[in-house]
Amino acid sequence: MHPLLVPALCVALAVEVLFPLGVALWLQRRLRVPWRYFGYGALVFFVFQIATRVPALQILQRRLKDVLAASPWALFAWIAFAALTAGLFEEGGRYLGFRILWKKEEAKGWPQALMYGAGHGGLESMLLVGGAVFLSLVQVIALSQMDLQSLSLTPEQMEQVRQAREAIAAATWWMPLLGAFERILAMTIQVSLSVLVVQVFVRGRFLWWWLALGYHFVVDLVTAVALQWGQKRLPVEAAFLAVEGIVVLFALLSGWIIYRLRPRPAPEAEAVAAA
Repeated sequence: MHPLLVPALCVALAVEVLFPLGVALWLQRRLRVPWRYFGYGALVFFVFQIATRVPALQILQRRLKDVLAASPWALFAWIAFAALTAGLFEEGGRYLGFRILWKKEEAKGWPQALMYGAGHGGLESMLLVGGAVFLSLVQVIALSQMDLQSLSLTPEQMEQVRQAREAIAAATWWMPLLGAFERILAMTIQVSLSVLVVQVFVRGRFLWWWLALGYHFVVDLVTAVALQWGQKRLPVEAAFLAVEGIVVLFALLSGWIIYRLRPRPAPEAEAVAAA
């Protein structure tokens, strides 16, 4: 095992858990946005992803695994289906959150959307990704320190442990850091999607929800297809780096969306400030 693997996992876990909280803290202090909007976003993600879509998709995928393994077109259709349902569930949930969780007197605007998106992407980062990294960290530490001679293992269990140790020994130490960087980019995308959806209420046109759905679908579809293509034609590390390059482009576009849709002072206010 590479000596930097465990430190890299620790750093990645810290980023995936603390970065969303740091973003929320900055928004609360800079824009005076209450923490409850972070909670709204986390609640929506939990209900519409973790509690519903993700387990349903896992069950369906297990039933279709033979079909997906046998046909590239079936696999592509599955990827498109997964991307579409991700957009429908997350953006549908985001819209319903704005409609149901917000009180009538509460503002629905750009600052609230930023915190809402931070909660949505934050729970994804802390629970799903951070949880997986934590389990990997525990597994790496446990297997590296395990004394096989002192354990009563069956030959099958011994073979599983051996394969797991070989996988850990062959692991690229900086890959967890790449995953942490991807979470930062994904948070930017999640916030931009909340900014798009809130325009339904700010501008009074449902077209903005369709834009959020389409953008979400494109991001998920392009990255998933690129990863499938890269894993078949490139070394594993190169495939992930190529996908992260694509995610960087989407994150830059998302940053532009957030900036472009920020509230602007009225002309009268600008004139007073200039005077």
